[in-house]
Amino acid sequence: MIDNLEELLSELNPNDVSRFSLAGAETLWLTFKNTYAKEFKGDVNITSDLFDKAWLLVSGQLKDTTVDQLETAAKEQIPDLDNFMDIFESAWRTTLASATQNAATGVWLAICGLATEPIGAAMDTADIISNTLDILISTQYSAEHGNDEYPSEEDVKGHPLYQREKTRQLEAIQALKNGKAASFRSEFVTILNLESLGLPPQ
Repeated sequence: MIDNLEELLSELNPNDVSRFSLAGAETLWLTFKNTYAKEFKGDVNITSDLFDKAWLLVSGQLKDTTVDQLETAAKEQIPDLDNFMDIFESAWRTTLASATQNAATGVWLAICGLATEPIGAAMDTADIISNTLDILISTQYSAEHGNDEYPSEEDVKGHPLYQREKTRQLEAIQALKNGKAASFRSEFVTILNLESLGLPPQ
């Protein structure tokens, strides 16, 4: 998504790299949390609590919980699509379920980075966001042009949904470089505009 992302992240301190990861993961999660509850009957409050604790942890304000505990809890929330065969009844339903699985996986990836390798975790989190946007945009393209038609790389990267997320990430990095850690979560945790895909709010 951002060609020189690793270079840009290397200019941040480890806690700020983790903030970048958490904001991306929480943005993806908030976008699909209702689908998580609907399709997988998951308890969204568990993941909301995980994020609250992760943000406190990265700020040094959480003393009674370890990263390992958060990581284990996050991994347990990732659904196995093979256990929910109804999701394969239509292209969009399958895509949204896959995107939701990615969102839950992104939570786990971002939390893993709180302990070691924050840049690696940030890269993985950014990749899963990019892959999610790819499948969403591809499904829209196939719905509009025919089931056997797929968008080019330029179509995907030029899509408003992709461009908006790329801008959010770049602005997030700049804000962290400028020392905006205190207000970072409220400013850079957003919800993806799925209406740009012709979908109703999720």
